[in-house]
Amino acid sequence: MKSPVSFLSERNLQLLPAIIVIAVAMTFLTDSFFSTQNIINLANRVSINLIIAAGMTLLITSGGIDLSVGSIVGLSSSIAALYFQNGYDSIGGTFGAAVLGIGVGALVGLANGVLIALLNIPAFIATLGTMLAVRGLVFISSGGRTIMGFSDGYTNLFSGFSFGIPNAVIVAGCTVLLAGFVLNHTVTGRLLQGLGGNERCLYTAGIRVKRLKLGAYVVMGMLAGLAGLTLSASMSAAEPFAGSWYELDAIAVVVLGGTSLAGGRGTVVGTTLGAILLGMVANSINLLGISAYYQTFLVGVMIMLAIVIGSPVFARQASKAH
Repeated sequence: MKSPVSFLSERNLQLLPAIIVIAVAMTFLTDSFFSTQNIINLANRVSINLIIAAGMTLLITSGGIDLSVGSIVGLSSSIAALYFQNGYDSIGGTFGAAVLGIGVGALVGLANGVLIALLNIPAFIATLGTMLAVRGLVFISSGGRTIMGFSDGYTNLFSGFSFGIPNAVIVAGCTVLLAGFVLNHTVTGRLLQGLGGNERCLYTAGIRVKRLKLGAYVVMGMLAGLAGLTLSASMSAAEPFAGSWYELDAIAVVVLGGTSLAGGRGTVVGTTLGAILLGMVANSINLLGISAYYQTFLVGVMIMLAIVIGSPVFARQASKAH
């Protein structure tokens, strides 16, 4: 029989009881938690975060990090809005907006990859710079105002329903399945884990590490761009502050799920559970009328607890208890 300490060290299992406890507690505290509209709102919120977090899982597993994803979300939203506002949809339709939004994310990801993989700038510093630069581009392109005017086809594609399921959930589900398959069942996934665990070994084995890093940041940028399209469709508007702090939410759910910030170990299943847990916490705070400031506090506490539980010291204690 496992001790409580060793049980807590199994990060995926740890999140399930927390999710169940919150769900049960909210059924007693409010009548609206399991209402259809609230479930849809919760699913959309979790899905947008999860699209980003799936890419962040791969990136952090490889030993990297990207602080610019929130700004990419905002830029993708604004570029898509301007595309429709200027009538370009008459040429490229909804597909053109999707390609443009994801393409913009890929370009920013490529810039991050060049700075980090080719110029050897630390990921934290490089992506902090692009975070600020890209957010500036959002304000320049939008003029600091909210842009509306999306087509019905666009909003239905990213925020409509298919077979009674929100399209955002379908997009997030496909993203998670693909990320999980890549991480656990492909050579690329093993290389990403090796990159985070011991980069020098990959170098000596002749692996093109720079190309691998570059690709990881491009994929991260594309997923952030996709999340921006989904967000703007759900709001039917593109706001200059859209995506602010999304990078912290993504990192939070990745760490909560059990992926090591030091790299070398990642779990997409854990990230999914982390996204659900964080979404439920935020949703519960809103339903109970508690100040949103407490949400920021709780996210910080949850991250610290996740880091402590995943630390070598805690792992050794869990091993001894087991």
